Amino acid sequence: MSTVLEDLLFNSLKLQPAECSGKVVVVTGAGRGIGELVARAFAWLGAEVVIAELSTQGQRVADTICQAGGKALFVQTDVSDSASVNRLAQTVHHALGPVSILVNNAIRIADVLVVDMDEALWDSILAVNLRGTFLTSKTFLPDMLMRRDGAIMNMVSTEAMPGLSAYIASKQGILGLSQSMALEVGPAGVKVIPFAPGMVDTPGIRGVSGSLAPRLGMTQDAFLNLSLYPGYEGLMPPEHAGAATAYLALRLASQFHGQAVTGYEVLERAGYLKPAAEMVAQIVDPLEEESPKVANRPIAADVVRQAIAVGNIVAETAREFDKLPAFVRPLAWAGFKSKAGASLNDWQKILVTNQQDTAQLAQTLGPRLEKLVVYYQGVPAETARFTRDKVMLDEVSRLS
Repeated sequence: MSTVLEDLLFNSLKLQPAECSGKVVVVTGAGRGIGELVARAFAWLGAEVVIAELSTQGQRVADTICQAGGKALFVQTDVSDSASVNRLAQTVHHALGPVSILVNNAIRIADVLVVDMDEALWDSILAVNLRGTFLTSKTFLPDMLMRRDGAIMNMVSTEAMPGLSAYIASKQGILGLSQSMALEVGPAGVKVIPFAPGMVDTPGIRGVSGSLAPRLGMTQDAFLNLSLYPGYEGLMPPEHAGAATAYLALRLASQFHGQAVTGYEVLERAGYLKPAAEMVAQIVDPLEEESPKVANRPIAADVVRQAIAVGNIVAETAREFDKLPAFVRPLAWAGFKSKAGASLNDWQKILVTNQQDTAQLAQTLGPRLEKLVVYYQGVPAETARFTRDKVMLDEVSRLS
């Protein structure tokens, strides 16, 4: 097993080696990527793990776990087929007993534009991702409801990307399914959590990166070095996603029952990652208190001109953000707000609302301007969070 994963679970997240002793955990799609690391994480924590995987890679994962002293059973499963899911349930029930935690991780992903997509491919992706989540949940829920205990973790994704319409549609469907199911089973003590691990370094994301990156205006290398969180220089390691899944199921299931949560948020709650806003703010020298002299300063004749100039810069920034890939924009907006002391919309309101009152404008603008300057000075570093493309970074540095 991964020593990185072991260190995360026990030293960083402070979970206990026997925390899942006596629990049966089913992980679908556990033959590689996030699913494999989730299975390993629960095995490290003492669970009897079921690798529900269509590929024979599932046997390799089960063997690896057992060789390291854990308990694992591989059951070859097609989650889109109800008969196969029923066989999985019967095998698990007879061999191990009732299931405590179900992680619906099995996915199919393909990078194909809507106009080029064959109906069979669309149906297949939704069958594995959405129908599969429904079938396994429906199958394992009765035991959980009878015992009034259990957790279902459904992997979702909220980032719309060109070429991944079927995948994203299925994941949005899983989000709705999870939230509806949470309302149905919550009173019985079963927890259902739609979980978005983040941009994780997996075979799946690498498999579509070559065709997807150009559609996002990036090189493949730049795409594979994307970071959606300032604590990572690139994609999240799969060990982190595996550890976050286990921590969420064991420590935060009640808090996020029916609520979408990301792997970054889970690792923040666990104390492993600093809050994103705090990390961004570390490179800013914030103005701790507004100077009491501001109101008494002579009102400079160029205050309004300064405000107009700032307004133009902020408006241009808003236009540039609109050109970013859809899944990157929220990070850019959050970075601006953290460093500049207010959101783009709030900055525009400040500048427009106070233009008729130069005294108020000077008093409002003065203390905030330093933060705005710091943001623009840091634009190259902010851009580096999203890309390692040297040409792009050089151009951003020149413009800023």
